[in-house]
Amino acid sequence: MSITNEARSSLTAILLTLSLAFLPDTTLSQTEGGSTKDTPVCPSITEAPYPEFAAPDRKPHYRAWNNLPVMPASCHITVKTPIAMTVAIAAYFNHSGTLEDIAAQLGAISAMQDLTYWSVTDKAWRQLVSNAIALSTNNNKAIRSDFTAAEVLSGDTLYFAQNDTRSWGLNVYSLKAINSSPDQLIFTSENISPVKLGPITLFAPQTAQTVVFVTREDNTTWSYYSLAVLKDTSFGAKEKSLINRQAALYRSLAKIPSDLEPPLAP
Repeated sequence: MSITNEARSSLTAILLTLSLAFLPDTTLSQTEGGSTKDTPVCPSITEAPYPEFAAPDRKPHYRAWNNLPVMPASCHITVKTPIAMTVAIAAYFNHSGTLEDIAAQLGAISAMQDLTYWSVTDKAWRQLVSNAIALSTNNNKAIRSDFTAAEVLSGDTLYFAQNDTRSWGLNVYSLKAINSSPDQLIFTSENISPVKLGPITLFAPQTAQTVVFVTREDNTTWSYYSLAVLKDTSFGAKEKSLINRQAALYRSLAKIPSDLEPPLAP
């Protein structure tokens, strides 16, 4: 069976899309905004993030790394190192509502079918997910209604399934809030099932993980930082594909048209 690089790359993001990922030496690739560092820095009380947040109303800063030997503990990534590909996106967005409103958007799994992303192969905007459903268990047949804000903020592990427009079948992912307060939500997501194209397994379970930090900065300004990792890129995943899929999630939560020109990684 012939598998295109775009098909392989498109299967790596969850949300990753939610949803959304990655030679012994670390290689550094394109950066937008700020100086380069050899590892990402996730937002915390004691450290400013890297890449730093883009100025309000500007496109997000992003950064990609290959073959990271370590991952900071503050980033809540549990994939064992080395990590083949890592992509970070950092931005501000305007939101006059509450964190519960953002959690409700996150829980609206079925709305993922409306997302578009920039295809680096087609050089065009295309649908990201053809089917997206919330699940009551990690079985892709246990279909339920979208999650409520309270369920998203509960800290329970939630499950959803999606079918990428370039893949076959439903792939199951987890979603879990690991920290929530009136002013901050940190959530993680990873692939629970193997990601397949027909009989071929492209990614084993827990190979692709994403962590997202959403924090209120003032009454209407929120910061957004996402980190997506892939443990294995033996099937040719591309950085730009992962960047553009992560951008689709950011734009969804920020209520920015997902096909806004120009694409983040053309």
